[in-house]
Amino acid sequence: MKLTILALSILLVTYTGCSLSPVQGQDAVAVGNSSNRGTFTLTDHTGRTVTDQDFRGSYLLIFFGYTHCPDICPTALTVVANVINLLGEQAQQVQPVFITLDPERDTPQALANFVSYFHPRLIGLTGSLDQIDAVAKTYFVRSQKYLPSAPSDTTVSEEDNNYLLDHTAASYLLNTDGSGLALFQHGTPATEIAKTIQSFIDQHTLPE
Repeated sequence: MKLTILALSILLVTYTGCSLSPVQGQDAVAVGNSSNRGTFTLTDHTGRTVTDQDFRGSYLLIFFGYTHCPDICPTALTVVANVINLLGEQAQQVQPVFITLDPERDTPQALANFVSYFHPRLIGLTGSLDQIDAVAKTYFVRSQKYLPSAPSDTTVSEEDNNYLLDHTAASYLLNTDGSGLALFQHGTPATEIAKTIQSFIDQHTLPE
């Protein structure tokens, strides 16, 4: 049975980034048939303003994270890059996207430097705090600042720039119309993600 994106609020009730526990359950969870299509207006890593409408017609593979992430994000984006490579010619139908949860530090230039390490087709998106909060809430992505050398209940001040983020770590696959198709928990192999995407593409291109 398919779930709507709203059901992610149940699936993603705990932080899953920066070495915390990954989402439990199946590697790919269906999240189709959602009326909530994740509308947003953000800035890409070239400084261009983009909206969700700019990506219509392509499958989106989205990961939320931040450029100062020491472990989860680089690992996840390496998987995303491998997925695109595994898809071959079908990769032209899939747009990989990295949305920052740390807009205070992740400027378009910082994102440009970061995404260049992974794949030439990877697009980095940032925005204002309000814009990022809005898109994160749409996908039930949570994040919280913390200082690695301080007690867990320490409040991070605005002046402290050495914080890390605990954050949801999952990859989202959206359909060509922006509706949800699947949620991949962190640690899902690139081969499995590519296989799932290929199945959706093949179904979409079947003759009627």
